[in-house]
Amino acid sequence: MKATSELMKEHEGITLMLNIMNKVSDNIQKNNALNSEHMEKIIEFLKVFADKCHHGKEEKLLFPELERNGIPKDSGPIGVMLHEHQVGRGYIKNLSDAFSKFKEGDSKALTPIADEIKKYVNLLTSHIQKENNILFPMADKVLTEKLDNELFAQYEKLEEEEIGRGKHEEFHQLLKQLKDIYLP
Repeated sequence: MKATSELMKEHEGITLMLNIMNKVSDNIQKNNALNSEHMEKIIEFLKVFADKCHHGKEEKLLFPELERNGIPKDSGPIGVMLHEHQVGRGYIKNLSDAFSKFKEGDSKALTPIADEIKKYVNLLTSHIQKENNILFPMADKVLTEKLDNELFAQYEKLEEEEIGRGKHEEFHQLLKQLKDIYLP
């Protein structure tokens, strides 16, 4: 299925960023050091690629379609995923706020930065496993080929409208750059 395969492919990029973030957090804890330029780009990736683009595709397109096709929202996996998206947004906000304090000269903000990174990484790692192994196989069973093709086309449209042409590729370049630095 194209719709879930596209989201799983995005999960690979997000997982790579989670691994990079773990190294950033470890570096903070071991060396009391943070590269502000890298952190700025990581936060942008989380806000724009992971949340606005990826979670946007799920929340605005996939999940409503799954509900229309019999997968319950409130008492099922969709409700869990939506809740975890909200929790993740809270972690990103806390991370962003702590990073702002760090940029203003508050070196004590490094501890909450490292803590929020770990919370987010743990949440999203578990979240991705649930989607890949539970929700997406359910989706593949209920989506017809026609619906699947329509969703895939809508993903492309949403991505262009929400993040702009070429931004997806920029994020993949960022992943490659940061991977070379943090995961050699």
